[in-house]
Amino acid sequence: MNRALKLSLATSLAMLALTGCNNRNDDQATADNAPGTPATSATPAVDQTADTSAEPGNNASTTGDASAQAGSTAATTDQSSAASPNASATGAMTQGQAVALVGAVDKHEIAAAEQAKGKKVTGDVADYANMLHREHSKNLEAGQKLGASESNPEVTALEEKGRSELSTLDQKSGKDYEKAYVDAMVKGHQEALSLIDNRLLPAAQDANVRTFLTNSREHVAMHLERGQALQKKMGGTAQ
Repeated sequence: MNRALKLSLATSLAMLALTGCNNRNDDQATADNAPGTPATSATPAVDQTADTSAEPGNNASTTGDASAQAGSTAATTDQSSAASPNASATGAMTQGQAVALVGAVDKHEIAAAEQAKGKKVTGDVADYANMLHREHSKNLEAGQKLGASESNPEVTALEEKGRSELSTLDQKSGKDYEKAYVDAMVKGHQEALSLIDNRLLPAAQDANVRTFLTNSREHVAMHLERGQALQKKMGGTAQ
């Protein structure tokens, strides 16, 4: 019986060993046939992913550089704007410049009146010239009492314009001169009135400066009315 039992046990062990071997072979075959990415294609997949992810990084870097450049341009523009504040062609008028411009008008009217008297104008024209000389002289003195006025290119241009007009007037004589003189006074006082209203009075902050400019305006307006009346009387058309 022991022999039979041993034989039976040996047979059973042999069958178990054979079954285990078959199972291992089946597992190996299953693993070999299982779906998956071949090893040879794994590396390109990783490389492709790396390359693709690198491209957005490069684009981001390029975008960053462009943004930095745009920011630098904007900063340069801001600096340029700050360096060149919004100054109109005429610029911001100061009180000193306003007084200086009225002074330039006064000096021109005084010089024109002196020229007219030198040309021996007569009658109403002579009276008009004397009145302009007297009142503009007083106004010039009043402006000078306010203190030092500020000169600027606009004052210089106004003075040069006055000298040019007097040079043109000086070429005339007699009645032709009288008519040309009155016409020039009407035109000049119209321009002065517009200058005071639109630019000089708005610049006045100090009460004394505002009073001076207001008085100057009243004189200029009155001179303009007198000049237009004289112009019409002489047969011209009031401008």
